[in-house]
Amino acid sequence: MRTIIHIGTHKTGTTSIQHYLRGKKSLLKEKGLYVPSEIAGFSDPSHFILNVYSLADNRSSPMKDIFIATKEHDLFLGLEKRLGEDVERHYKQAIEQGCSDVIWSNEGLYLLNSNAEYQRLIALFSQYSSEVVVVCCFREVESYRNSYIKQLADQNIPLSKDKDSYRYVNTDSWLFDYERKKRLLRESFDNYYFYPYCSNNNVAKFMSVIGYQVSVAPKYRLNVTENRL
Repeated sequence: MRTIIHIGTHKTGTTSIQHYLRGKKSLLKEKGLYVPSEIAGFSDPSHFILNVYSLADNRSSPMKDIFIATKEHDLFLGLEKRLGEDVERHYKQAIEQGCSDVIWSNEGLYLLNSNAEYQRLIALFSQYSSEVVVVCCFREVESYRNSYIKQLADQNIPLSKDKDSYRYVNTDSWLFDYERKKRLLRESFDNYYFYPYCSNNNVAKFMSVIGYQVSVAPKYRLNVTENRL
């Protein structure tokens, strides 16, 4: 069983990819790709709870900040057990349905910033997988930086001077150091797929990169600002 972890990046059609995967779940199952739905009680097309879980205690993301502000701490205390149970259930279903691949998608996983954080993520899946691979689409860096800054502003998220923060957006931020990110992903995962953003049809491009040739309708090219960072 191959596990595919799709981590974005921001503004590279991630939301469109997630909605395509969810909308075509039955068709993709026939091709051998299993798309998990609900995990730890959340059925959003983005598996955003994975970034909340995987981040180190002293690091954050927009979704983790929201959870800290609005959720009961008991959810965090029981999260690892609940995730473990749900992951096991999904892999059993994937095997029963004859699938060879399981895919998880959340652009907030790009905000992980150490081997330890990625290993915490990978450990959820490794016992069920012969290979855990990562897929990351890289947009032209200045375009990514500008759109990322705009999204933080639209969500009323203040910028930070802490260089380890996802809210630090100066040009020397780790967010925009693609070569460092690629090195980190190469070191952390069994295999990796990096590709440049395709503005014409990034959903079809993504599916091709992971080994699935599909026809993608225009409705899956979405421009959604409520990204699960």
